Amino acid sequence: MINRNSGNWAAWPVCPQCQARREAQCPVCSASGIDFRLADFEEPEDPEEGDSNADVLLLCSTCDEPFTPKFYRRCADCGHDFGGGIEREEIVREELNSRVVLVIVAMVLLLGGLFAFFALVLRD
Repeated sequence: MINRNSGNWAAWPVCPQCQARREAQCPVCSASGIDFRLADFEEPEDPEEGDSNADVLLLCSTCDEPFTPKFYRRCADCGHDFGGGIEREEIVREELNSRVVLVIVAMVLLLGGLFAFFALVLRD
């Protein structure tokens, strides 16, 4: 069972250049951020055991699902490359095609015609 914990993860990885927290992404809803709360933290029996990051579960503030943290490859603040992590997808902006332009022109002409009609009908 996942326990809701109100604390922050004290060992959150930081950027070596700007000391900003690394941005993590929820694999369920794709929300990203630096302020996910701990969902459950299993302390290793032997404190000298290796990486304790594998035992950490964060709780997504958007979808309330627990997840193992996966961090972005580059720092969001300074662009430092950590050498591994999730690649940020670039947003591709689509260009206007002829159908979109035609609809916009038709709407402007329709609104102009309605304005002219009501101006003619409602004038004194």
